Amino acid sequence: MSDLQRRTEALLRSKGYLTASVERRKRFPARGKPACKLCGALPMIDIAADLWNVFDLIAIRPKNVEIADQWGHGSQEIDMIDMVFVQVTSASNHADRRNKIIASAEAKLCLLAGARILIQSWRKVNNRYQAHDEWISLDQFVFGLADTAEQFYEDEKRHKMLAREPGHTLPLSEGLKDSEIPF
Repeated sequence: MSDLQRRTEALLRSKGYLTASVERRKRFPARGKPACKLCGALPMIDIAADLWNVFDLIAIRPKNVEIADQWGHGSQEIDMIDMVFVQVTSASNHADRRNKIIASAEAKLCLLAGARILIQSWRKVNNRYQAHDEWISLDQFVFGLADTAEQFYEDEKRHKMLAREPGHTLPLSEGLKDSEIPF
């Protein structure tokens, strides 16, 4: 976990949030690098993998909400959860992270599910780090992203069909002859 993520976690915890990193590290052998002559170990590469390629942290905080009952006879207190998905970055990468989020169908579905999305970028001012928060809203997302999980998985299936490797052909229906294909 980076130093900036630790700063964000400490800040969110001071505001009453329970936080956890949802970024995972993946290790791969380095291609083209020779093994150690003494022990035979291959050099490894570490790659960070964010949740849905977008989020570094998740933060939750219980909150009490008072709502009026549907008949107007009073109100009751309901316990709810404030859930925030967080992308942590430096100030110089803030715009790139925003663009990555607003192009993500998973991020849009998180907002539709009632969670909130925070981009927290850090900048050094007068030799001290300061956080800059940007909250993402639904109206910022690019047009055409899925509004339901079913649409999302349908889009994913369609993208897989379109992203086949060059030279791959789709199976034809049984009984269809080459001469019957119109192109």
